[in-house]
Amino acid sequence: MLFRIRLVLLLSTFLTVPAFAQQSVGCVTTHYPPYTIFNEDSPPTGRDIGLLRGLFKAMNWDVEFIDIPWGRLKRSIGSEPFQCYFSLANIEDRSEHLSFSSVPLHVTQYALFYRASIPEAQLQNWRGLRIGGVRGITVSDKFIRQYNIKPDDFIYLDSNESLVEMLDRGRIDAFVTNQIVGNMLTRHHQDIASFVISTLDVPVYLAVDKSMNIDMNKVDEVLTKLVEEQQREMASNQ
Repeated sequence: MLFRIRLVLLLSTFLTVPAFAQQSVGCVTTHYPPYTIFNEDSPPTGRDIGLLRGLFKAMNWDVEFIDIPWGRLKRSIGSEPFQCYFSLANIEDRSEHLSFSSVPLHVTQYALFYRASIPEAQLQNWRGLRIGGVRGITVSDKFIRQYNIKPDDFIYLDSNESLVEMLDRGRIDAFVTNQIVGNMLTRHHQDIASFVISTLDVPVYLAVDKSMNIDMNKVDEVLTKLVEEQQREMASNQ
């Protein structure tokens, strides 16, 4: 409730003089709880979507949140008529086509989830282990060298749920995913352990097509206050 009150006061400040023209925008991401949650029978929810609802209201945008597979999302940048992306890392050549906010929506912290029977010494040298990851997410060469991974031992699947299922069945020995997402999916699995991979922290942002000529400094100004309010609200609920 406190967050909602502060949000109303914040938005009233920015809406006194509209900074953006009214327009309809399709904003693309992929289903990634708890940050972005898409269900057929209810409107999209999640931490990042909550932030963006407030931001887009201040921007005077009529936004449709669109869920597409991660692999298609990556291929679409610069080639399909999507004007807006969110929960997106600013890597590779994406900034050639997109203007990114400077304020991250969240920082993705990755972890290795593994069968607890794996010897501790092997967690620092993964050669010979079958490691899973979500299809469309690229693992850096630095990460592969650090843990002595053979590229052929890295197995890509379509979803985090599939990774958990394959680990349960013994088809893979471990998988890499967002720490919060992995913790949520494995919370009832006593035989799955994990540790954080600090070298894989990735901030993710809002990004809009450069043809829209959006003042990203204004976006950052509004988003900074919304993020601060969300963090205070989350801290007060702990």
